[in-house]
Amino acid sequence: MKLTKTAAALALAGIAVAPMAQAEVTLTGQVAIGITGGDEVVDETGAVTKTGDLTVFGDDSTINVNATGELDNGLTGYANYRTDLALVGDTATGDDIHLGIKGDFGDIRIGEVPDAIGYGQVAGDVGGAQLSSDIDGENAGISYTGSFGGATIGLNWSPEGSSDRFGAGVKFSAGGFGIGIGAGTVGDDSRMSVGATFGLGGASVGLAFKDFDNNRETISAKASYGAGKTSFGITFETEAGDVNDGDTS
Repeated sequence: MKLTKTAAALALAGIAVAPMAQAEVTLTGQVAIGITGGDEVVDETGAVTKTGDLTVFGDDSTINVNATGELDNGLTGYANYRTDLALVGDTATGDDIHLGIKGDFGDIRIGEVPDAIGYGQVAGDVGGAQLSSDIDGENAGISYTGSFGGATIGLNWSPEGSSDRFGAGVKFSAGGFGIGIGAGTVGDDSRMSVGATFGLGGASVGLAFKDFDNNRETISAKASYGAGKTSFGITFETEAGDVNDGDTS
């Protein structure tokens, strides 16, 4: 049987349509406005500088609506919608749109969902002028997440007409140690991440390896410390495959 997006949505809606005993709707958001030093210029080394007249920007403003309700069958139904806005001229953009059900069995979600390919991405992503190395991210798929003791397993799928993605991963934590591994496919390309963390008191360290296929690989490390309301952190990432070999951030 071929599972279509419509069939999947109807199946999930059929489970969640049970009468709700109670429901709660939460409205949140933020208005963020700043001043930047004009246009960005990238030189031959990849360094980014700003030049020109000062510009007021406000492209980090959001409105978020979240609804959660207990169903008569004992499950919890939920949905989320966010709109991202700028100051002038730009069209409002929907983001983090999903709905799902959860219970003792785990969490089933449709829409923007957790991507288990990134379960090993534990050491942060610094990005930068040359690097763009998030290995996960699914805006139009279906996912399952379940926690069993100290282990969390995840599965996600998106049909060919969307991102054509499949991911599976597992995370485990005990005694300050954490291990994560995720793998999957995006179209014809394979993806994989594996990483480990250790935390003691307010200090933590992490190391991760990511394989993007097509001879691109990255290694990243992160260290952080927090005390009270203050925290410090540093992240290092380097390209380790044939693509952009030696580029660091």
